[in-house]
Amino acid sequence: MRRLAATVLTVTALAATPGMALGPVSFGPNLAGAGWKDLTFRNLNPAKFSAEGQGTLRVEADQAVSVLWRPLPSDFSQAATASWRWRVDQGVPATDLGRRGQDDRSIALYFLFADDPAAAENPPQSLRAAMRRGRALIYVWGGDAAENSVVTSPGLLGRAQMVVKQPAPGPAGQWVAENVDLRADFRRAFGREPGPLVGLGVSSDSDNTGGRTIASLSDLVIQ
Repeated sequence: MRRLAATVLTVTALAATPGMALGPVSFGPNLAGAGWKDLTFRNLNPAKFSAEGQGTLRVEADQAVSVLWRPLPSDFSQAATASWRWRVDQGVPATDLGRRGQDDRSIALYFLFADDPAAAENPPQSLRAAMRRGRALIYVWGGDAAENSVVTSPGLLGRAQMVVKQPAPGPAGQWVAENVDLRADFRRAFGREPGPLVGLGVSSDSDNTGGRTIASLSDLVIQ
């Protein structure tokens, strides 16, 4: 992902679906109808995202990278925990997530926090704006770092930190359940208290290794 880090300053915030409330996050019955948008990068093949029912997202990246993103309504601003299940049926090899151009990963889940408390009522509508005025906590399946280690995302000037939940290759073809304390992980990663939670994103990245990923994310709940 030679450009995901640099272009991520072009990517996410998340957009609110009418009626969305704190709790389960919907992907279906179709992604656009649930408020999700696919952000792609110039000269790079995009990953393919698809909803499977209401609560499951499937992503495939064949020498590709892109981000599925949406802003969150203010109901989510003070959320403290998240849980989900994910699986990787085909993934990229272990990479050095801290090195630009070598940071491919099978799947990643982004939680975007704003620096300004007022942003909860007026979330940024592009990742470029969001990253200038906030920070991303990214949970990753991939990389060669130890489980639960924190890795600074290259090229994002310290505004994005990755928490490795499943180092590559991980248990292929098996659902793995995750439960995280967002605010404790944010403090550990950034050394400060988080602002309001204003967005989410999901990515898969295989352009540098020239590999192919097939992964799924399901039952995402934010509380």
